[in-house]
Amino acid sequence: MKPLGRSILILLCIILSHASFSQTKNNPWLVNFGANAINNPVRDQDLDGRFKTWNLNAAGFRLSVGRLITNKVTFESVFSLNSIEENTPISEELQGVEYPYISLDGMFKYQFTKGLGLLDPYATLGGGYTWLDTIGAGTVAGGVGVNIWVGDRFGFNIQSVYKHAFKEYGLQHYQHSAGIVFRFGGKDTDGDGINDDVDACPDLFGIIEANGCPDADGDSVIDSEDLCPNDFGPTTMRGCPDNDGDGTPDKYDKCPTVKGAINDDGCPRIDTDGDGIDDRFDKCPKQPGVKENQGCPKVLTPQEKQQLANLERQKNLDRNAKIKQQVTNDINNYCKAIVFNYGKTSLSPEGKKALDEIYKIMNLQKNMKFHVTGHTDNVGSKATNLALSEKRAASVKNYLITKGISNSRVTSQGYGEENPIADNSTNEGRIKNRRIEIYITN
Repeated sequence: MKPLGRSILILLCIILSHASFSQTKNNPWLVNFGANAINNPVRDQDLDGRFKTWNLNAAGFRLSVGRLITNKVTFESVFSLNSIEENTPISEELQGVEYPYISLDGMFKYQFTKGLGLLDPYATLGGGYTWLDTIGAGTVAGGVGVNIWVGDRFGFNIQSVYKHAFKEYGLQHYQHSAGIVFRFGGKDTDGDGINDDVDACPDLFGIIEANGCPDADGDSVIDSEDLCPNDFGPTTMRGCPDNDGDGTPDKYDKCPTVKGAINDDGCPRIDTDGDGIDDRFDKCPKQPGVKENQGCPKVLTPQEKQQLANLERQKNLDRNAKIKQQVTNDINNYCKAIVFNYGKTSLSPEGKKALDEIYKIMNLQKNMKFHVTGHTDNVGSKATNLALSEKRAASVKNYLITKGISNSRVTSQGYGEENPIADNSTNEGRIKNRRIEIYITN
């Protein structure tokens, strides 16, 4: 048996050394060579427990050749050589006798991965014929194993298979093996790692994602069908980018950064000046114009220009008057909450809160000037009331200045009891007359 084992080993090395020159990254063929051990864990009663539990012959080997059928399924032809040793010989003459063990199997292997990583586990199932000396029996086999890939083509294999004989005199046993494994096979003309039989562009270096065709920008649209081969783009855009996502590829989009309709060359319908003419066709997009003048203003006569200026001036006056009225109303609403400590010119906490809100309004209107007026009821002398109203108006003015209003923008004056807005003969009327009012002066 030993000379036979060495001869087969030499032949296998010659085959593998030749195969290594034709291997590619996409190798459908697989050759596995290594040692195997026969494990007979339960001694068969019919065979009188005559064989050792573990059997390993140094000259024995296991050789298999497989071909990938689909992405994860391989069919493998297996030849195994070993020997089984007598355990309780019938006679002294048989003590230590070894019987040749030979098996031929056909196995289907299902890979749990595609063999692209370091570990490539699989399950195997099949059947064959096993001889022990000159007695043979058909078997069914199943097991698991793993390939440990060191590179694209070379790796190590570990496998355990249980074999069940159909005949009663057959040996029910496990076969464990370990060895080296090589991948090789298909033609790869362009050297891109994808075999010609599955390469859509066998003469052009390509990538797996594009079925072997070149794809310079890596967008999964092959260069021959890519309208923008050097710019990454989705397949729905024929490989062209569409930065604004409006469905018009940038290559044909006259407004590539703004969404628009395809019928409008990818541009939005924008009318900045509101003259009813799209900016794309408006020669004066920021000036209202007329269609007859391509969106530019109509050339006016001196009289028409004066009329237009008058209208614009009146529009500005009306706008300013509206703003002033709104500011006046807002300020005087807060003025109603301005309260002084009784008989004094110092502001109460509620009064300060109201003035804080008035300050915010004044601060927004940078060009407006204001006049603060103070008023009292008729209780007391006129001179006393006039002085009190002036001090309170000045107190409000000074508070606003400390908040940040310029001194040049605010003045104050007291009017005492001269301008009542309610009847001083009632308490409610006198409360209303004791007030602060603020006016816009420009």
